[in-house]
Amino acid sequence: MKRIAAIILCFLLISPMALGAPAPTEELWTRTEPGGRYVTVRIPCPQGSGLSWGEAGQLSLRYADTKDPVPLTSDYLAGYLFATLPVSEKDRPLEVFQGEEHRFPDCVVQWGDEQGYDSPAGTSDLQLRGIIQGDAQGNLNPKANLTRAEAFALACRLLSLEAPEDAVLPFQDVDQNDWYYATAAAAYAHGLASADDNWCPHRPVTRGEFTTILARAMEHIGWLSIPEKGQAQDLSLADAPSIPAWALGAYLAFDGENIGIFTQRETGQANEDGSMKMELLAQWDKIATRGEAITFLHSARIQLPWYPSQYAIDWGLSQQMPVLDGSTSTYPYTQAVYGVLFHNSGRHPQYVAEHSTSHDSYVRLIQGEADILFAATLPSEDLKAQAAAAGVELEFIPIAYDAMVFFTNKINSLDGLTQKQIQEIYVDGKYQNWNQLGGPDAELLPYRRNEDSGSHALMEHYFLEGGKLSLSPDVNNVLTSYAMSSALTDVADALRTDPPAYAIGYSVYYYYTRNYWLVDEVSTGGLKLLAIDGVVPSDATIADGSYPLAGYNYAVVRADEPKDSLARRMVEFMTGDVGQNCVGNAGFGPLSSGPKADFQRDFPHRELETIFPAGVGYVALSWDKDHTQLQAHGLERRSGDGRWHPLTENQCPAPPENGLSAAVLGPAGHTVVFGAVGGQWDNMPSLRLSYGDGQQVTQPVYAGQTFYFSLEGQPKLEKLELLYRGEVVATHTF
Repeated sequence: MKRIAAIILCFLLISPMALGAPAPTEELWTRTEPGGRYVTVRIPCPQGSGLSWGEAGQLSLRYADTKDPVPLTSDYLAGYLFATLPVSEKDRPLEVFQGEEHRFPDCVVQWGDEQGYDSPAGTSDLQLRGIIQGDAQGNLNPKANLTRAEAFALACRLLSLEAPEDAVLPFQDVDQNDWYYATAAAAYAHGLASADDNWCPHRPVTRGEFTTILARAMEHIGWLSIPEKGQAQDLSLADAPSIPAWALGAYLAFDGENIGIFTQRETGQANEDGSMKMELLAQWDKIATRGEAITFLHSARIQLPWYPSQYAIDWGLSQQMPVLDGSTSTYPYTQAVYGVLFHNSGRHPQYVAEHSTSHDSYVRLIQGEADILFAATLPSEDLKAQAAAAGVELEFIPIAYDAMVFFTNKINSLDGLTQKQIQEIYVDGKYQNWNQLGGPDAELLPYRRNEDSGSHALMEHYFLEGGKLSLSPDVNNVLTSYAMSSALTDVADALRTDPPAYAIGYSVYYYYTRNYWLVDEVSTGGLKLLAIDGVVPSDATIADGSYPLAGYNYAVVRADEPKDSLARRMVEFMTGDVGQNCVGNAGFGPLSSGPKADFQRDFPHRELETIFPAGVGYVALSWDKDHTQLQAHGLERRSGDGRWHPLTENQCPAPPENGLSAAVLGPAGHTVVFGAVGGQWDNMPSLRLSYGDGQQVTQPVYAGQTFYFSLEGQPKLEKLELLYRGEVVATHTF
């Protein structure tokens, strides 16, 4: 029987242009997908580097022998295209081709004297890959109901499924002369369609049915797992209890990915700012339109697969990662590492959603449950004893600068303490009032951390003589912060003015600087870092060692870890140039010079927020000293001195209350949208960027924090929307 993929030949792009012979010989990277039915290969695409964003979006892969497009082809990613093929097709040669813009006639709209094009998001991408096609007149009919036969045809084209030659169908309403016979046979043979007396090919498909079909298709590839168990209350949909059992697993599988066909409606309740609260509905029994199905399918193709970057391949981490863990404060390392090693890093099967505590992560490493830790501190005396009892020797490799810091309420006029005074506060219980230390007449409230925390391990190291001393009874178990975040908020919240009382607490420097925004949510008074022995903690004083409590963050492995193990490769990666850039991007102090260090050397008076790769260089976001202006600098390395210097720049003002401010920077071959969000929110708002041909990308954002979107090429930017509880509360138009 003819391959189903051949059906799409007549709908291939208008005059597609092949870009020469297959790409130059390069070691082929491949991955077998879970289940073993598909293989993903990476194909070099050097042609994309000289194209605009729109032109690069028309790049795809096809079989060199038949010129059939490969449906499961990724978008252009940093010089490569990825193709996911049925195992039976893995040895067929592939070639890059560039399609031309295709417009469905019924999606062309007239606005006055101007003609436009309004198609569902993803239409161009799916048409390029041969997945969607028009009717006999070439129309897309995006608002028309989608039939069951059409729904299964989409899924079968996407998966390149073939009907077996000896197919025997249980469906009484499917005849061999029907156009959809091959689709029905393929869908049934590969488990997309269940056995039943009737297939009902002409009946409109419901949202619930299409969600189930697509979930089964993604599971067939190996990109999704449909849970066998789960509860409707686990879904974020307002009408989740109404979803029938046969569709519940599919909705649960997609729920964490934030993709699907949904309806948004007002709840009838108002937010504090007067806007209406919104909620999402599945409306599983509502008929799905062709346009809704196109966008859903496109989102699944884009968001579900993960692909390795060149760094992951170079370091031998593209197929499997070591098991990472660490303390709460070092979780940004893991996020940064996965972000630079993988596209769609959150979809990696080993992606770490959160770290254990400092104590528990060490226990996991000692017991062999973790391969490597990102640790903010050396182990406590108790953990050292556990390792010794288990016969495990640990190895500590510095990867970043950090330090133990003490802080108090900003209103406190005392600016510093000596190490001796800190020991007298926490060990001897000598002081009850700040005036005994040369400060104001106010009660002194010393907060401690729980004993299994990394911060307590630092207390042991610096002030308890390695565990030989104990905290004062006046401190121990009186005012205890049991979480990293509460170490800051407890001190901020403890402020009293009548009678006055100021607290003191401790943490690590880079956690404090990255998470200071937590303080703004519980207090208007704020916190300040205390100088120790006359030295204020800063990036510079910690790096040069003049701050007396300066130290390191570590990569920690077992000493018997084999030389070329995944954990050892990760250690080498973290101490190399790319890993040290990850350190800077995660908000810590890199040991070696890089874009962050060079920027801070050139702009010592600017407050650096973040630095990230873009195009051939990096982009640094920083505030002026008054936080009135956010500036973006595009950095590139100069051959003369080997340092990173700013070549492009742009800026935007600080955002208004409950609003946003944004601007655009265009380093070579890249577009960066950056800005900040102002105000205070009960729940985390999000940003939605619309660009190109109906493309959208959404990310959460913290109020008072900066944000950025990094896009390859120079896409046409449309608008940036600030969303709060599903409602647009502010818009920036480009």
